[in-house]
Amino acid sequence: MLPEQHGAIVIPNNNFFANRNGVPPRYIIIHGSAGGRRAQDIAAYFASTEGTLNPVSCHYIIGQDGTLVQCISERDGAWANGLLTKGHDSFWNVSINPNLLTIAIEHCKPSLDNSDALTGPQQLASFVLVHDICQRWGIPMRIADAEGGITGHFSLDPINRSRCPGNYPWEQLWTFLEGKKKKMLDLNDPVVRLFFTDGGNGTWKCKNGVMLQGAILIFYRSNGGPSIFGLPLANEIRLPQYPNTAIVPCERAIIAFDPERKIDAPPIHGPCYLLHIESGVGQQLLLQRSNALIHNLSAKLTQIHALSEI
Repeated sequence: MLPEQHGAIVIPNNNFFANRNGVPPRYIIIHGSAGGRRAQDIAAYFASTEGTLNPVSCHYIIGQDGTLVQCISERDGAWANGLLTKGHDSFWNVSINPNLLTIAIEHCKPSLDNSDALTGPQQLASFVLVHDICQRWGIPMRIADAEGGITGHFSLDPINRSRCPGNYPWEQLWTFLEGKKKKMLDLNDPVVRLFFTDGGNGTWKCKNGVMLQGAILIFYRSNGGPSIFGLPLANEIRLPQYPNTAIVPCERAIIAFDPERKIDAPPIHGPCYLLHIESGVGQQLLLQRSNALIHNLSAKLTQIHALSEI
């Protein structure tokens, strides 16, 4: 399984409903782990329950350090939410297993009552992940109702999971998502549709064949798109010296996906930013591009000169 979210570490297990029995996801369910700090440890526990009397899983786990682990493909249903219990929110369809309708996000919380507040890196990773999942599946970016949306485990199982996810910054999440809705370009924008089409699974395909996806696509859409950055010139470039990062050179800028600030540390929130061009990786890319252009121009001039002498 390949990660469906930028920066996610894959630690898979087999506790899932394959292809959701044909039911598309309409909800995101927020969970608290009630123990543990590291996403990798929770993922290892989920994997250890395969074949036991209590097999469990979820799609994503976010550690207190912001590390993101993916255990189950979004296309499959995780064994995360159990069954509906008495007092559940009235919009849930009792004839459908809720695990088929949902994508589950676990947040590591050391306290058994889930009273811990999310750390800064954890909150940012959570908000970006929720937004990106909504974009990929067309899930409404609001409080859950009969049409879909976002809620906590308490909504399905108020008897056993009334404290799940516990302390979670709901109001900040709604503010974050509302800001994204107001700012982001879509494929109906008259400038955007001149250059991009739907690439499937939440991606945009540029007329030059380059694909934009995930957090880099969100940054591109949220900050002016082709009018500001121009067109993307290459698919994501992975930098071996900076694990879990990626860059996309555009006609007028270079976008970096670098949530842990391994390449640079600009005073901006979010997993993406623009690279400096007077030093570092940005400067190297510009020099490489300039050298390539000079080489191509020299080759063409040599060819023209040779033809003129015939």
